[in-house]
Amino acid sequence: MSRRIALMAVLAPAVVALILGSAGCGEKIAIPQPQGLFSVAAWLEDEVFDDAGARQVAQSLGGLFVVTPDAVTKRDLEYNVVGSVAGLTDATAVCVGPNDEVVFVWDQGTHTVHWYSVADLAPLGSTNLPAVQSVRALAADLRGIELVPGARTFLYLADPDSAVVHRYAFDDFNGLTPTGILTRAEGEGARSVHEAAGMAVDSEGMLLVCETDTLRNWVIRFDGTPDEDDTTPAVNDIDPLRGRVVEFEITCEPSAATDFVLGDAAVCGQSGWVGGPSRDSGNFTAPAAVVVDGSGRIFVADTGNDRVQIFSPAGHYELQFGTAESCPAPSSLALVDVRVGTNADDVNYGAYVFLVTPGSGQVRRFISSEHYIYVNREPPPVRP
Repeated sequence: MSRRIALMAVLAPAVVALILGSAGCGEKIAIPQPQGLFSVAAWLEDEVFDDAGARQVAQSLGGLFVVTPDAVTKRDLEYNVVGSVAGLTDATAVCVGPNDEVVFVWDQGTHTVHWYSVADLAPLGSTNLPAVQSVRALAADLRGIELVPGARTFLYLADPDSAVVHRYAFDDFNGLTPTGILTRAEGEGARSVHEAAGMAVDSEGMLLVCETDTLRNWVIRFDGTPDEDDTTPAVNDIDPLRGRVVEFEITCEPSAATDFVLGDAAVCGQSGWVGGPSRDSGNFTAPAAVVVDGSGRIFVADTGNDRVQIFSPAGHYELQFGTAESCPAPSSLALVDVRVGTNADDVNYGAYVFLVTPGSGQVRRFISSEHYIYVNREPPPVRP
């Protein structure tokens, strides 16, 4: 383990005044612009932990859950082992359920979802899912769960080999019950995800899905509530109950394709989609993971560009950090919020970000400069 401190490059958005007349077809609607730096002013590479087996990491209650091929391990913020469960054969994905009670793990070797207690990793159950070919990411979301009486949450499985994101209803007695799909690969619009990767739930309960198709490179926003009016193109197909794509914010009138995704630089009135790949700020190359902090900011692992980009809850690009040396091809993210004090506004959001960089055999911890100042009572060092 080595300790390195390096101030990351920060882009401070300028104050922009956009004044338009009445918005008509193909016109841009004026939207509020960030002024100066957000409360997360910059991000610093803080610690590098050697863990060659790490595949994915998830966060709950200030701790980390790390999957390696044969185990899921609970670690503290210093990456010390708190507990571990072995016996898995090829674990590839992990997520924490709503209310921070259950950890879900996919074992590719047995095509099984296992779930454990967040508190002590006590095994709570498992379900074999032979219909699922592979899982690149998991996510749990409550939106629409009232349609399945008795269920606690929906569990989503990004299955690139089946070209769908599966949806299962989860309850303590039946385990996982198939409840249609969120999205399929067919189609060119936002409602279709060609190569689904990391997923997260945003501050409004919407599901964010990374799209790593080299011609798209987006993060798409879904209302995962099963669409009971949905039909499939093929006659006699079972209704897949897909989710609906929803805007981050309506910035074009009428609403444009760009409103539904992060990472699309198209302008209002443009027909078709512009997905990259791109190194431009706000665009991606193969975004593989996404997390959301307590204030709703969206952190995206821009894997092909060796960086993490941060967006406002409304999808506005704010800043970025990381280089090919400090952040090589991040494939998984975990974000730790830290509350300071007892008042409602005494919070440092997004104090730490953990990155899995599998090619390097390491897990890297970044600290916000805001939290660095709180911990050390002085500003972080700046390299000339």
